[in-house]
Amino acid sequence: MYIDPVGLGNLNPPPFPPAAKVTAYPYARQLPSKAPIPRTLWAPRIWAARDALGRDVIIKVISEVDNPSNELKVMQLLNSKKLRSDPANHAIYALDYITFDKFIFVVMPRWDSCILPEFENVSELMSFAKTVLETFDFLHRNRIVHLDCLPQNIGMNAVLESSETSRRTGLRDPKEVRYALFDFSASEVFPEDTILEEAHTSRRDLNFALHDVPPETISYPFNPFRVDVAFMGTCLQTYVRHLENRIPELGPFFDSLVHVNDPNQLSAKQALARFTDIFNDLSPEVASAPCDGFIWEDVMFQGVVDKRHGDVITITD
Repeated sequence: MYIDPVGLGNLNPPPFPPAAKVTAYPYARQLPSKAPIPRTLWAPRIWAARDALGRDVIIKVISEVDNPSNELKVMQLLNSKKLRSDPANHAIYALDYITFDKFIFVVMPRWDSCILPEFENVSELMSFAKTVLETFDFLHRNRIVHLDCLPQNIGMNAVLESSETSRRTGLRDPKEVRYALFDFSASEVFPEDTILEEAHTSRRDLNFALHDVPPETISYPFNPFRVDVAFMGTCLQTYVRHLENRIPELGPFFDSLVHVNDPNQLSAKQALARFTDIFNDLSPEVASAPCDGFIWEDVMFQGVVDKRHGDVITITD
């Protein structure tokens, strides 16, 4: 067993081989760092690794061999030739599957935080939100629900030192940046002929409060596609609605997503179409304006905007 000389965990050896200097999609960009930090263990079911070419990956246990999980079924479907050919498929790649003992592991490229690095203007933030909306429209077209849309489950194609992630600048060049949805542990696939408006489930393993959907508003059985839209809506609302002072249409837009029992709640397809219209109608002045806020919170039915703290981090090669 590897013994860490600085006492940070017996199972966390130094990265090897050295990080690749050049990577290509679906692998992330390897970004320069000023102050590498000690290695840290974050989650026992998800392990960082590096392949023989120096590309950073993540290994996650997702199923038992004899009892295929929904997560395995969803990952296999999303990475099928047919679905991978769809440009709206922004799900993380499954590079390989490893069977060991009675478990199945998936190997995925490591993509780090999509939220903490700096959005330097309105257009960068709106582009991020549009990618998320495209992803959920794609999932629902293929009768897949994610049911766990949280910022930690959306990545950006960059590998960063955690101490240099918040407010890192220069990472969202439209020619380079990509975003991906991951963690399909709550996901489910429905039959291809499912009518979205008529789908229902009685599963009770979802944490509605974590997604800012009051549990008391859920009646069983519920429509998982409507709940998926609400979860996506509350996630995006938190990080995008602070632009409402510049883009007033965003207020009614998010209001039309987050309420599961609203008979006029937008579908994922409708939400993407409406948001695209809002984005396309931005003036050049608004699109290039700086992002002054960071988080929008609904406090006593009043929107409160929190700004970022700390200094920006700019690192060049």
